[in-house]
Amino acid sequence: MAFQSKSDYIFGAYSPCKWESDKGHVKDNTLSSFIFSQTHDQVYPLKSSYQSEAIYCHSSYGPTFGSSYCQFIKSGHDIQISSNFTDGYSNLGHSYEFNQYKNGNGDPYLFGQNQPQIKECEIYVDFGIK
Repeated sequence: MAFQSKSDYIFGAYSPCKWESDKGHVKDNTLSSFIFSQTHDQVYPLKSSYQSEAIYCHSSYGPTFGSSYCQFIKSGHDIQISSNFTDGYSNLGHSYEFNQYKNGNGDPYLFGQNQPQIKECEIYVDFGIK
């Protein structure tokens, strides 16, 4: 999936995992999930220690990548976009590699603002057709 925020930042993420409503955390057996920022020309791969929490599926959430917990403290998903595609947050570096990790929500690095406020979205699906 690729997104453009109202600040014209372009970012997105990929996971081979299947999105299923209310499944919770989904494991990436291939360890090929990643988040990217076209604006910053960077790719952020999934940390191997978070392989079992590549994506998060819940009926009241929009696209969500990464775990929401870090040991004993609640710290937030790497990307959480609400179902209205306006609200949400980024906590990049929690489950996906990012050397500027900040333990808290609302980092404007990916979106160009604290909340995603998606202006445009493209979703690509691999149907496995050969």
